[in-house]
This record gives sequence, C-alpha cells and structure tokens, in this order.
Amino acid sequence: MAGSPLRSPLRQLTPLVRYLRGERPAVLLLALLVPLGIALQLVAPQMLRRFIDDTLSGSPSAVLLGVAAWYLAAALGLLAVTIGNDTAAARLSWRSTNRLRADLVAHCLRRPSRFYQRHPPGELVARIDGDVTRLAAVMSALVLEVLAQILLVVGILVALFLLDWRLALVFAPFAAATLVLLRGLVGRAMPYVAARQEASAELLGFLEERLAGAEDLRVNGAAAHTLDALESRQTTLYRRARLAARMSVRWPATVQGLSSLSVVLALAVSVWLHTRGQLSTGTAFASLSYAMLLRRPLLAITTRFQDLEEATVAVQRLTELLRDDDAPPPGTLRLPSGPLDVRFDKVCFSYEPGEPVLRDISFELCPGQRLGIVGRTGSGKSTVVRLLFGLHHPERGSATVGGQEVRGLETRALRSRVALVTQEVQIFHATLRDNLTFFDPSLDDGRLHAALDEAGLTDWWHELPDGLDTLLGSGARGMSAGEEQLLALARVFLRDPAVVLLDEPTARLDPHTERLLQPAVERLLHGRTAVVVQHRPHTLATVDRVLVLDGGAVVEHGDRGVLAADPASHFHGLLHSADPAR
Repeated sequence: MAGSPLRSPLRQLTPLVRYLRGERPAVLLLALLVPLGIALQLVAPQMLRRFIDDTLSGSPSAVLLGVAAWYLAAALGLLAVTIGNDTAAARLSWRSTNRLRADLVAHCLRRPSRFYQRHPPGELVARIDGDVTRLAAVMSALVLEVLAQILLVVGILVALFLLDWRLALVFAPFAAATLVLLRGLVGRAMPYVAARQEASAELLGFLEERLAGAEDLRVNGAAAHTLDALESRQTTLYRRARLAARMSVRWPATVQGLSSLSVVLALAVSVWLHTRGQLSTGTAFASLSYAMLLRRPLLAITTRFQDLEEATVAVQRLTELLRDDDAPPPGTLRLPSGPLDVRFDKVCFSYEPGEPVLRDISFELCPGQRLGIVGRTGSGKSTVVRLLFGLHHPERGSATVGGQEVRGLETRALRSRVALVTQEVQIFHATLRDNLTFFDPSLDDGRLHAALDEAGLTDWWHELPDGLDTLLGSGARGMSAGEEQLLALARVFLRDPAVVLLDEPTARLDPHTERLLQPAVERLLHGRTAVVVQHRPHTLATVDRVLVLDGGAVVEHGDRGVLAADPASHFHGLLHSADPAR
C-alpha cells in the first residue's frame, strides 16, 4: 500500500503522453543529456580527491596540471550539458503545453451555450492557462528528471562505497529512508492542492464578472459589497493555500534536516578516520563533496514530487473539463439553395428539468415571409431564435429550416445560410476587417466596403484613420452602441444568408438611434425569411405575421394587420400599452 499513492498520480498523468509523441527528438536528447550530467557530477569529486592527494604527495606539476585540466573540462562539460538540458526541456514543455491549450480552446469553442453557464470565463481561463502552466514541469520530462535524480543518489552511494565503506554506511540509511518516506507520502497533499486551485478559479471567475460590470456596480453603489465579497473569497483562497503549502513543505523541510544531519555525521566520520590515518586528505574532501552533492538530488526529488502533486491535480481538472461534453452529435445535412422556409411543430424546450420555457410552439413561414415575436420578459421569445440557430435543440417537436431539421444540419452549413443578430454585439480587439470577416482572409475589400455601405456605415468607415485596418475593441478605437449594432448588420450583409434572426437588436438603443437603424434593418430583411424578436411591439411595423408568447405558450398568432386592428387581440393591447398615444 505504501507505493499506491505514487503510482496513482503517475497513472493520472498518462493523458499527457499523447502531447509528447511529436517531440521524440527532444525526449531522446534529454535521455542522453541527463545521464551525461549525472556522470560529470559524480566524477568531479574524484578529480578533486586525486588533485589534493597528488599535491600533498609532491607529484610533478605536469600531473597536477593534467588533473586540473580534466577537472576544468568536466566543469565546462557540465555547464554545456545543463544549458542543453534546460533548452531542450523548455522547448519540450512549451510546444507540448501549447498543443494542450489549443485542444482545450477547441473543445470549449465546440460546446453549447449551457457549457458556459456551468463554467464562467474566469474559471475557464484558470484551467486553460493556470492549470496548463502547472503542467509545464511535467511536460519538460519531470518523470525522467526524478528517475535521473534517483540514479544520481545511487551513483553517489556507489562512489562513497568505493572511497570507504564506512562513509557509505553513514549516508545509505538517510538516503534510503528519505526515498521510502517520499514514495509513501507523495499524493497526501493533493486534496489540499485541489481545494486551493478550486478557490483560485472561483476568485478569477468572480473578478471577471465584477470587472465586466464595474460601471453598473459603481453607479448603483455596490462597490463596497463587491469588496466585501472579494475579501471573503481571498480569505478562502489564503486558508486553502496555507493548508496546501503546509502539507507540501513539510517533507522538503524534513528531507533538508535529514540531509544536513548526514553531512555533519559524514564530516565527523571523515575527520575521525583522517586523524587515525585511515583516510587521506583528498578522500576526506571527496567524501564531504559527495555529502554536499547528495543533498541536491534528495531535495530535488522532494520538490519534483510537489510538482507531481500540482500536475496531477491540474490533469484531473483538465480531464474533468474535457469530459464535460454534452454537445449533441454533429449533423451532416445541408440546406438547399435559394429561399428557405422556417417551421416550428409542437416544440417543447426547457433549460432546467421541470422548468419548461416553450410549450407546444407551432408556426410556419414561407420563403421571404417575416414573423414578429412579442411577449413579456421571460415568455420564451429569445429561445425560439436560439433553437432555429442551432444553439439548442427541442426536447419534443421539431424545428426545421428549408425542410431540414436543425439538429441534423451541419453547423457550418446552417450558419452560412442562417444569421443571428442579438442586442449584445461582440467587438474584438482586432482590425475592422477582422471584425467583419471573423478572421477570414479570403474576402476581398470590395465586398467588405459594400457590406459596410449596405449597413449604413459609409460615412463612419470613410472617417477611420486606417480604413479597414483600423484597430477596434478594448484599448483601441471605441464605438457607440448604434455603430456596433450596424457593424453586426454589416457582418450579416457580408454573408448574404437566406434566413435572418433578429433578437431584440435595438433593445439597448435610444429611440433616435433606433430610427436611424431601421433603414439598414429593412434593407437586410428585404427578400429574406426573417424572425424578429422585439420587446417593443411598435417596432414590428414591417413584419407579415405576429406570434404572441406568454409563459412559453402561444396566446396569439396571425396576420399583423388583422391583429393590430382587432381591439380584442393581445397584440392590439400590447401596442397600446407600449404607446398609449396610438
């Protein structure tokens, strides 16, 4: 049972092997350099012993110079090996961890939106960056280094036996006891390390959320509460980090104390043997050098076992993230060319079990028709367009576009023909060109200019200092809410989809800016099938049909003109409650 804690962490590190397969030259180089470095460390005390003894015995200068030259060559060789070892290990570490980061980011980008409800951005950053960084030591041949340090300990003991068996007997029990203790105790700190990393990820998630809403917190007087909550999370992190540190440093301190004691005993035994004439001065000096050298691998092994515990916890957290795969199987169907129809047939959906958001929703749009969806907050309006865009899939019933069920469509094929515009527009810290094309270099500038003009941004982009190469986003050129929304429309114009889904695109705009946006929206919807979600029903003047939702169910569905003129209709009531002057 004593060995199981060690074998368990090593077994949990096996998922990392696949990231080292492409680094065979670096691994082979390390496998050569590490033993060579050990040999050079072992031979140095022997050369010192010979140099001292030859000096005291009056050997010729040529002999002494020869020994000194060999010692200098060994020292320079060790320096070269150390540099080469560190260089190869760093290269191996960063190349392999970068591939791991790329896999993690790709995994996250493929996940549905509910994945991000469970894992806030701060937590994902902590795992993808923080946990992967902790694995750098493992990816730079940690296991190989541990084995090398153990080999160095064995080599030192053998060298001491060759010098004098009595000296070796002083060190052997300490070295053996240290290795046995470490073998049995590695992994004991892992629960504390895991708790610390969990608290760190929670703190990062809290900071990301609060800093993103800093303006709202400040103007609404929640700054003091935020600082109190931050203090609470920092206290939790401090307590867990202290426990983890206490468990992690206990054994390095013990090993250091044992190795220091062994050096003192070795010095005492060497002096005693030397005074009795049973040990030469050079041998005594060499034995003390080996004693000092023995401390290094023992402490290194202890430290590396700490790294092993850190890495094991990181691998557990990353494996947990990679296993969080509730995405439906990818579709394979394609949409037909030309105009597309849209249909909902008795669709039911809920985000949480037992809390239905949509209940038996049915409607049908012919190609080129426009449907406006209205209802109070929480009625399920936005969920309808999310289902049509493939962000979620119905629990019962079917959502179809162009006669094909959305769940069976290939994602790229769906997104190329169906576009979604929401009230939240993401502007990346990148050029205007990249913000339009989403980093697709195949689109020529003429198409980009045409899309910007169609969206009503002609004057705006002409005034930019670097045109399409102007840097936008955080820390660069700012944009008004209206300009951001028009840029979102320009992205859709660029794609030229057959179906457009608008999810309250004017919700955060003032009435004046909203009126300026309407011509661009009208140009976008012209000739396309459209579903327009609006909280303010008076903005649905150009739709063909209206769907009124309440509590996730259809309470009214029909021709917009007919419903607007019928005083008994729900839509008529919403129109007049939103604008009493009508």
